[in-house]
Amino acid sequence: MDLRDVLGLPIESNETAITYNETEITSKSLFIQNLVEHKRILKLDKDEIEEDLEVYRIYEGIRKIQDKELWDDIEYSIVVLQSGQIDGWYFNTIGYYRSFAENGYCYPEIFQLAEGYAEFLLQQPRGNHKQVKDVAVIRMQKYDILVIPPSYGVTIINPSEKIAVISRLRASDAVEIKKPFHKTKGGCYYRLAEGKWDYNPDYEEIPNLRLGEPQNKWKSLKRGIPIYTSYVYNPHFFKPLMEPNPSLFVL
Repeated sequence: MDLRDVLGLPIESNETAITYNETEITSKSLFIQNLVEHKRILKLDKDEIEEDLEVYRIYEGIRKIQDKELWDDIEYSIVVLQSGQIDGWYFNTIGYYRSFAENGYCYPEIFQLAEGYAEFLLQQPRGNHKQVKDVAVIRMQKYDILVIPPSYGVTIINPSEKIAVISRLRASDAVEIKKPFHKTKGGCYYRLAEGKWDYNPDYEEIPNLRLGEPQNKWKSLKRGIPIYTSYVYNPHFFKPLMEPNPSLFVL
């Protein structure tokens, strides 16, 4: 499938990955997460699990070669989340928070759905990861944009039968903090079949799950316009990704 219209880059997808011409586009690195890591974190019991089965991959620091000088402070990446299920658990990314910026707030990030369908589980801790102050699920379709506030952790779930391709913008200095999610074996809710959700018993305090909507509060972002394109044309509008101000991020 040609994804140029939603990614703003000459990129195509197949059943498991994306493809592009390396004379036009470059990527800093490719990260592949296999089921073996999920098996360890979630403590799945199935002995017959194919541990080398891919759950998701991330093309980190991807960009047009001609745009290279624009991407020193902000990183654009593409996440490909496979479709699959085991023990009633849908394939998902390992949850994470982001590191602190120099002004003392955690880095935010922006996502846009390029292909397929995905559900974003966002949770805000009360200082203690096991005590959750707010939790929401946002259902994302093609072109939808979601701005993640600094204080929220994120887990991306694919409950569909096809891959989900998702683009992402965040500060180049942002570091993912996954250890809290490792300790609780995932997010505070588990996505089950037929649209159902269940509490994660490894948490101490969990509020009711609410349904949010794809949203952003930034005039520089428009549904239908690739976030890559928005950044290239107006990079100064994305300064809050490097110097986060919580008042600009409302979930």
